[in-house]
Amino acid sequence: MLKTKTGILSLLTESDFISGAELAKQLGVSRTAIWKNIQKLKEDGYNIIAVTNKGYKLLETSDRLNETLLRAEIEKSELFETLIYKKTIDSTQNHAFRILDQHDGNIVIVSGHQSQGRGRFKREWLSPEAAGLYMSLVFRPNISNHNMIVFNLFMSLAISETIRETAGLNSGIKWPNDIFINDKKVCGFLTEVISTDNIVDTIVCGVGINIKQSEETQKLGTATAIRDELSEDHFDVNHFIGILFKKIEFYYGKFLSEPFSTIKEHWLEHAVIFNRELKITTVNETFKGKALDITDEGYLVILTDDHNIHKVISADIEI
Repeated sequence: MLKTKTGILSLLTESDFISGAELAKQLGVSRTAIWKNIQKLKEDGYNIIAVTNKGYKLLETSDRLNETLLRAEIEKSELFETLIYKKTIDSTQNHAFRILDQHDGNIVIVSGHQSQGRGRFKREWLSPEAAGLYMSLVFRPNISNHNMIVFNLFMSLAISETIRETAGLNSGIKWPNDIFINDKKVCGFLTEVISTDNIVDTIVCGVGINIKQSEETQKLGTATAIRDELSEDHFDVNHFIGILFKKIEFYYGKFLSEPFSTIKEHWLEHAVIFNRELKITTVNETFKGKALDITDEGYLVILTDDHNIHKVISADIEI
């Protein structure tokens, strides 16, 4: 049924009006199946009209995330082979690890709600229903452990660029893997790996993006959502998802083939950590200072308040 839904959506997008008979012919299903699937698309939020002697017409795409939209994007992807969609789940990250041995290729796991969403340092990631994009991306890179140091830098740029392009908002990167808008967090991601003999076999990257504000996230005071930052209510989720997967595919390809130095200047344009006082917490210590630079290897260079230079590779940063 999902293939029929994505097929109908594709044909409606390409056409002005198209008849049920023509849809059935091109997709190789019955006209009854066409009608049933169009009703499902309407339930997903797509505004589709039927006009006698003309057929069906798509007036407006859905304004919310749904499986049809996601599957249509994955079908076009040259990077991802499998989509797993769950209306609700404990954690897409947990589920990714549960099903790794069932799939060989790159996978996208998405859920409309997480009951136990998690971020870095075992923090909870609030994942209210229908409020955000909660997904885990599974990659099979076969690279050296050392190369993983810059993975988050490529990924953060893909997400920040997507928000800027699709929403026109001045999003920025808080090293190493948070995206901010107006000094509030709109996205975070968690990267975990499986490696053998210093070779990374699998990357599992959990991503949470707040699309619209919820009561839970609003109470935090430190979080925001894309729609809340817009001056108008309309936000094209379809366009956002399409660009996001294109950006992820583009920057993942660069990550595998090019050093961080090739995108470093562009990354610095998106960074929000420079020229301000920071609190840095590593595994061993906490100190205050200012970020001076980021090295080609991905280390953040910090000048501490007591005038010492630290090179930090893994830390929690508070602005």
